[in-house]
Amino acid sequence: MTRSNSDSTRWFAPLLVIFIGALAYSNSFTGPFIFDDTVSIQRNPQIRSLIPYKLASDGPTAISGRPVVIFSFALNYAISRLHVVPYHVTNLLIHLLAASVLYAIVRRTLLGNDRLARSARAEGKASAALSAMVAAIWIAHPLNTQAVTYLSQRSESLASFFFLATIYCVIRAAQGRSGWWWGAGAILACALGMGTKEIVAVAPILAILYDRTFLAGTFKAALKLRWGIYAGMAATWILILLSLHTGQRETMVGYHLGISTLDYARTELNVVAHYLRLAFWPSDLVLDYYDWPIARRWSDVSWQGWLVLVLAVATLIAIRIKPWLGFLGAWFFLVLAPTSSILPIKQEAAAEQRMYLPLAAIVVFVVVGGWILLSRWKWARLLAAVTGCAVVICLARLTFIRNGQYSTAVDIWRDTVAKRPNNTRAHVNLGESWAQLSIDFPRGSPETIAAATQAAEQFQIALTLEPQVTHSIFALGQSFDQMGDPQAAEELYTRSLPKHPEIAADLYLERGNLRARRGDGNAAQADFEAAIAADPRDPEPHYFLSLLFQQRQDWNHARSELEKTVQLSPQYKDAAQRLARLTNPSR
Repeated sequence: MTRSNSDSTRWFAPLLVIFIGALAYSNSFTGPFIFDDTVSIQRNPQIRSLIPYKLASDGPTAISGRPVVIFSFALNYAISRLHVVPYHVTNLLIHLLAASVLYAIVRRTLLGNDRLARSARAEGKASAALSAMVAAIWIAHPLNTQAVTYLSQRSESLASFFFLATIYCVIRAAQGRSGWWWGAGAILACALGMGTKEIVAVAPILAILYDRTFLAGTFKAALKLRWGIYAGMAATWILILLSLHTGQRETMVGYHLGISTLDYARTELNVVAHYLRLAFWPSDLVLDYYDWPIARRWSDVSWQGWLVLVLAVATLIAIRIKPWLGFLGAWFFLVLAPTSSILPIKQEAAAEQRMYLPLAAIVVFVVVGGWILLSRWKWARLLAAVTGCAVVICLARLTFIRNGQYSTAVDIWRDTVAKRPNNTRAHVNLGESWAQLSIDFPRGSPETIAAATQAAEQFQIALTLEPQVTHSIFALGQSFDQMGDPQAAEELYTRSLPKHPEIAADLYLERGNLRARRGDGNAAQADFEAAIAADPRDPEPHYFLSLLFQQRQDWNHARSELEKTVQLSPQYKDAAQRLARLTNPSR
């Protein structure tokens, strides 16, 4: 093969991979903001400005303590505000870049390791073809859709890109003449990854394991040759500590959540087994696993979960006797470790976006391992190539279909409750999606009533599954109101008062508003006063009580309630403006 042919193959292969990825995600650009996107993007003041720029997001969100992700969303906001298409385009570009770096890593690994290259018969053109097959399967796999199409999960794909870039820079530092420049690139990529998501904490470990396996031959030699790179990468761990300290994630992760270390570890054996099944048979993908059961006993661990434990032990053995297989196993388990080991994560024992980078290790194992087994026979090589192409086409088609399920909030949550009917949070979110549709139509229209009826059904299911999810009470009451049945909403609030004294103030407030609207001022006043007694720090009942007094032209009492409202909440603009008009009518 001539050099020109080799170069053309080297460039054509990644371009083909990018084309496949773009085609698979071509219908993903108009999907709305959903779930965590609301607080992480739509309502997040942190992304509203590039300067001044703070390290941590305000409040616990999916991107709290992840300054690189926050900055990327701030760039999107600066360009297009909340127009959703550019956010999706950015997510897809990150995915395409990550696949390109994965292609480069696999190709250089095959070319740079004589023993592995001979085993795979992957010299020259074959190495490009194998690498392209790995990248194409990975980029088209529907298990990756959650990290790409679900916008706030950009943290997973962007962190994975920096992770892969770190490994690639280490390879170039070892193989190229400009080693220090590439070494600096490895440290920079690692630092950016640390500021993106916690999974990059294992990048220095995986990088030195790669060096030992494919470059230097031993850990001692790797450290001797590239100690500066690894010292610099290890120093970036401080960024993880800063992110955890400033990102307000302590309410979402930790040992204080009522789940023991052992319970969570047992649970994750079942979860990882589920991930592996999805990697090989990606059916029944689910947006939210809120209802994933916690394994409180060893008997709760499935046989597939025990198999995961066997694979983890086999990985430790393979690191010594079959290093390249051991490295792939370590890649899989180490990347999952920050989220799928012993540190409990609130209400999210399982999440498909976590498989974004570990999936690459599985794909490399199947493609390269399978090729090594079959490449000695020409007919088998042809069969493997045809099978690989068919797999890519099928996966791309499944990804296209999955992206279609993200087309509206109602569609994705309806898909979720269909697959996990006991998922309370999914029912609540589906109800809220229907409720949002109901207020988009004119009040009292058939469309409003139909959407509100659907919302009410979902909120009732949520309350049946988890009566303590009190948010559903108010959402159900509002749905009744949208359906044109405020009496049903009032009765719901009345029934809920003795059951949920912890939210009595809000229940009185909602019932008072309903009564005020139908003209029963005395009953409404009693409810607002009861709300004040239940929670004297809440400005809302004072404000609504002032409106009631204004309707009666009782200006003194109205002014008194507005003063209390502003005293409790100085930023309450409408109350402040009404108070100013009552105090100085000429204004």
